[in-house]
Amino acid sequence: MTAELTRSQLLRGGVRGGATLLVAGSALGAYAVSAQAAPPSGAVGPLAAADLANTRLLIGVELLLIDFYTNAIASRHLRADAEADARLALINEAEHYDYLSFVLTSAGLVALTSADVDFTYPAGAYYTADSVTALAVTLETLALGAYLGAAGNLTNPVLAGAVAQIGANEAQHVSVFSQHAKQPAFHDAFPAPLTTAEASDALDGYTS
Repeated sequence: MTAELTRSQLLRGGVRGGATLLVAGSALGAYAVSAQAAPPSGAVGPLAAADLANTRLLIGVELLLIDFYTNAIASRHLRADAEADARLALINEAEHYDYLSFVLTSAGLVALTSADVDFTYPAGAYYTADSVTALAVTLETLALGAYLGAAGNLTNPVLAGAVAQIGANEAQHVSVFSQHAKQPAFHDAFPAPLTTAEASDALDGYTS
């Protein structure tokens, strides 16, 4: 039975599951060297309740992005350059998930996995290259907003540093998939953060 990924669950403790998320290496191995992560090396240490809540929310974001890129690649609609970027983005998101899961397990908690979530996408989301790249921009913009919002609320400096690094990577994803969608690569001098409630509500549109 699949657990619901609701706003209340993300903001509370107590989620079930626990297997580490695995991404098929056979499709991604060629990109592993260029995608190696370098999160802050220091021990995270004690985390406030709000920091844990933000971490749970961002794990939900990462699970959505991992599922999206997996389906985007499997659709076989992306052009070669966009598919290469999607494969690298998938590695990035898996590394983000691994780090955030480590943060929770270090605090004695259990992170959501893909087995705990049902994903829902708009009709036709994976039918054409244009629909896939448009959804990539939408979801990466959601992710960027969630990370920007979290960055402004975290009190743990090590976690805040990692979240800033991940937010920068999500901004790169927004830029490159905007170009694939024939949109400007950037425009806002101050991209808009999402509050915890806004990010959770946005997630609820794609997860259950």
